[in-house]
Parts: sequence; structure tokens; C-alpha cells
Amino acid sequence: MQHFWRQIVWTLGISIIVTAAFAGLSVAMDPGWSVGPLSTHMRVSDRDTAISAKDTTAPKLGTYQVRETHVTVTVSGGHTVAAIVRDPLDGPSDRAAVVLMHGAGTGKAAEVYGDVATDLASAGITSIVQDKRLDNYTALSRDYDASADDYLAAVEVLRGWDGVDPAKVGIYAESEGTWIATIMAKKDPTLDFVALTSPPVYSGRQQMAMAATECLNIIGAPDGVVKLIPRLTSLDFGPFGLKYADFDAADYRGALTMPVLVNYGTRDPSMPIEQGAQQIIKDTHEVGNDNVTVRYYPTNHQMRTGSSLSVPGLPLAEHYTENLADWINDVAAGTAADGWQTPLIAGTQPFQEFAVPMDMEPGLISSVTMLLAIFLFGVLMWGAVAVMCLVSVLRRKRTSPTSVRKDGRTVSHRFAMPTKALIVSTLLLTAALTIAFMAYFVFLAKAALALSDQSAMLEAGWACLRVAVIVSIVLVSWIMVRKYFFYGPGRIDPDTPKEVDMRMSAGHSAVIACCGLCAASALVLGSFFNLVP
Repeated sequence: MQHFWRQIVWTLGISIIVTAAFAGLSVAMDPGWSVGPLSTHMRVSDRDTAISAKDTTAPKLGTYQVRETHVTVTVSGGHTVAAIVRDPLDGPSDRAAVVLMHGAGTGKAAEVYGDVATDLASAGITSIVQDKRLDNYTALSRDYDASADDYLAAVEVLRGWDGVDPAKVGIYAESEGTWIATIMAKKDPTLDFVALTSPPVYSGRQQMAMAATECLNIIGAPDGVVKLIPRLTSLDFGPFGLKYADFDAADYRGALTMPVLVNYGTRDPSMPIEQGAQQIIKDTHEVGNDNVTVRYYPTNHQMRTGSSLSVPGLPLAEHYTENLADWINDVAAGTAADGWQTPLIAGTQPFQEFAVPMDMEPGLISSVTMLLAIFLFGVLMWGAVAVMCLVSVLRRKRTSPTSVRKDGRTVSHRFAMPTKALIVSTLLLTAALTIAFMAYFVFLAKAALALSDQSAMLEAGWACLRVAVIVSIVLVSWIMVRKYFFYGPGRIDPDTPKEVDMRMSAGHSAVIACCGLCAASALVLGSFFNLVP
């Protein structure tokens, strides 16, 4: 019994050292930046979102009946896409026109912007919506430059459309499409206006760091999980595609030299609703353009009411298309920055809790490839231990009397029952911990997408994962203590018979070495994911 308690004491001591070492590694893996609170906020003095110029009178919604025409647009590379043009019947002969651009995801002309385009046409504005090409737009690879050329082809269609003044054609974009809109503005500075709704403004990597932090705080994620955001969002995803995450948004914002409208929903946690508007105002001012109108609505990302989530069938914000139509008609009539009767910034008071980070240098682990390599190495070592243990059992059953050595042990002599139990427990716990970790993050992702407060479940799950990591450290430390300090070459227990150290054959050493490497790989990943306390 005294022999057993000596093992326990040594195991606890080694466990503390291992835990401290990997906790230190976790600190070293921190990239050195975090997503902090936004310090400079905007003040909205007028809650009325109405937009009107001093010296113009624009047609109101419902003034004209709407005609719908299906056309084909030839885009870059000689490809063709279907499109829908909505026109005001008997509308003005020198009317404004707008290309309505898709946000993220797939998009068919018949599935989006029907309500927006119809309302605009009823106010005397021609619009076109085209199908999004999917040969240059996938989950892993997106050619924003080619997409800009595709939408510019629609601009040319409108410039040649009957009744449209070619000098009054502009673009309207939402979300991811606003990046493409800024490229279009740089390629074609003669665009008459640019309307940006829910614009990320910054690169996808920067915007995602802010959005993920905001969403995790909404659902009550533990601090350890929230602190993962800098580590994850600073990783290099290049080998897996996703290079568009580093789209250089700053290189194009200065191209917004024409009148700009910025729309944000104050119930949208995914966008920099204050910082983004501030950045656009700053960048346009630097190129001599102060004609920037900003409107805030109590809506979600898609400017719709009834839910913070993007749920199908929700209505647009009250007066949204009316304000949009008034702005387009007014800027098309030549309204300058000092020609507005209504404030340039108005609507529901916004509040952006977290700021978009500017510096996103990675830590010790800088790419997804490195994480994947560590994981695969751990899986390989886990499999090696399992296979060697199985082979040992099978060989033991087939051992002949002639293979028995002088010390009474067979060539395939198996581990003692306590060591065997430790190895099997470590293997099972490692597998269970991996599965539990993946299940936890699936649950976390679902809660974040639903913006559902799951703080109790998330805290409990995170605590269980951390306890399981400590248990695994103790088990591996115990194996190493038995192998090296009690039944191996580093024997330190004076009560252990000398011949006992012969129990460890070369096969045993290989099993334990692979078991240790598997555990080390898992703990490196655990350190990266903040699981080592």
C-alpha cells in the first residue's frame, strides 16, 4: 500500500508540472491582441429616417405602375445570366436606375429584392437584379474582382435602357456585396451613387472577429471560449481557400467619391454599425466627398423587422424603401452635401459594443494547417497504441512454450493489470474528450446562429471539458511514473524488487511512448483551445 501511495504522490507532482507547462504554452499561443470595446460612439439626434433635399421634389412610392421584364446579361468571360428589370410604366424619360446586388450566398434574380425593386419602380426608378454566377463564387473561393465586372455589365444594360438617363445609374448592395460595390466604384468612378446596406466595411477576417465576439457574449459563452476568437480568426486559411477573408477593403473605400448612402440595422450584431459608418465618413472625407447619408433602423442584418435573425418572410423596416427611393431620386437630381433638408445621420440610436480589431497578427500556431497536422499526428499515435495493444494480446494467445524466457516472461509479455487499465482509460478518455469537444462547439455554433442565451449549458459543458483534460493529464502522468520511476530504468522506489524493472520490454516502451505522444498532441490542441486551466 505504501508503494501505491508513493506512486500517487509522484503522479500528482508530475501532473502539476505538466499542467503548468501546458498552461504556459496556452499563454504563449495568445496572439497578443483582443477584441475590445468600442470607445467612440455616434450620437443620433433625429429618430426620423426620412430623407429629403431642399430644392427637389421626388416621386413618391406608388406613383407609377410597375412593368417586369426578363432579360439576359452577358457578363465577364462571355457567360450569360438571367436578370429581371423592373420599370415604372410611363415613368420619367430621364429617370434614375440602380443595379441591386446580392449579399453572401447563392442568389437568383427571382428570389431576392422583389419588394425593394417593385417599390423603387413605383417611385420612378428602374432597377435590375441578375442571377449570381456560381462558377467564380464558392464557399472556399470568391473572385470579387470578377463579380464586380459582372455587375458592371448590368450597369451598362441600364445605361442603354429606354427612359434611363445614363448619367443617373448607380448601385445598391447588401452585406458582402458592399465589398464588390467598392471595387465597382474604383473601376467605374462615373457611377452616380452607391447605396451600402449592412456593410462590413473592413476585411472579412476583421469583421468576423468582432461579430463572433459579439454573438458569443450574447449567448453567454464562457470567457475561455470568447478568448479563442483572436486565436481562431488570426489563423491563415489560405491552404483551404478562403483567401477572400483578407480582401483589402481599405484599398477601395477611397473610391467612394460619389454620393453614398449607408444603412444599418441596430439589431444586427454581425456588423460594425457605428465603427463602419464612422470609417466610411472618414475615408470619403479624405477624398473630398462629404455627401454621405447614414440611416439606422430597428432591424436585423437584412433590414427586416420581427427578429434579429434572418428569418424568411419578415417585412422590411417601415419607410425603408421610401427613404431609399427618395435618396436615389434626390442624388440623381444633383443634391450635394449641403443640399439636404434632413440630417445626414438619423434613425434609431445604435450601439456597437465591440470594436473591429485593426492588428490581427497570429500567435505561435499561425495556420489551420498546423492545427490539422497536430490533430492528425495525435490520431496516428492513438491508432498506433490501439494496434500495438491488440497485437500484443493476439501474440500472447499464440505464444508457444519455446518462446518463454529464463525470467518466466514470454516475448510478448503483457502489461500488468494496473498499467493496462491506465492505457485503456487514457485511450478511451482521449477519444471521448475529442468527441465531446466537437459536440460542444456544434452546440455553441447553433446557439450563436440562433442568438439564444445558453450560458448555463455552455458554462457547465466547458467546465466538464476542462475537468476531463485534467483527468487525462493525471492518467498519462501516472503511466509515465509507473514506466520510468517505478518499473523502469529510473526506478526510485527502494521497496520495488530490482528484477521488477525487467517487466518493461521494448514493446512496452513503444506503446507508452506512442501513448505519451498522443496525449502531448491532445494537450497542445487543448492549450490552443484554452482547455488547460
